[in-house]
Amino acid sequence: MAASGLSQPKRPAKVLVVEDEPVAALSIRTVLVADGHTVELAEGGETALALFEAGQYELVITDFKLGKMDGLELAGAIKERSPATRIILVTAYAEKIGGALGQVSNIDIVLRKPFSIKELQAAVEKVLSVGGGGERGA
Repeated sequence: MAASGLSQPKRPAKVLVVEDEPVAALSIRTVLVADGHTVELAEGGETALALFEAGQYELVITDFKLGKMDGLELAGAIKERSPATRIILVTAYAEKIGGALGQVSNIDIVLRKPFSIKELQAAVEKVLSVGGGGERGA
């Protein structure tokens, strides 16, 4: 992902990105920081939950496949603690877990890998905007 042509968000946010692939994590972070957001990274669900409890994040972007705690479990734990926090799930396994996603109210948007910079920006803008969220696809 290249960070060219990025626009400033309407409302910068504090974002937690949970991704165990370093290149993917840094790519997402680069786009978000260039867009004016404050971003912290976590490699796994347990680490992410500890960071979440210590900080105040408006948005969590999490991969589905993480390790001991997957992205859906992390989303559930975060929503228990902070129902207003927006969550974007990124996954290459959307078709395999599609049935489960339809029943999960903890996810605001599912972003299918691979995704473009514009798709990421649109998903972030949508969940952070008033009335955004509740969608299952970007």
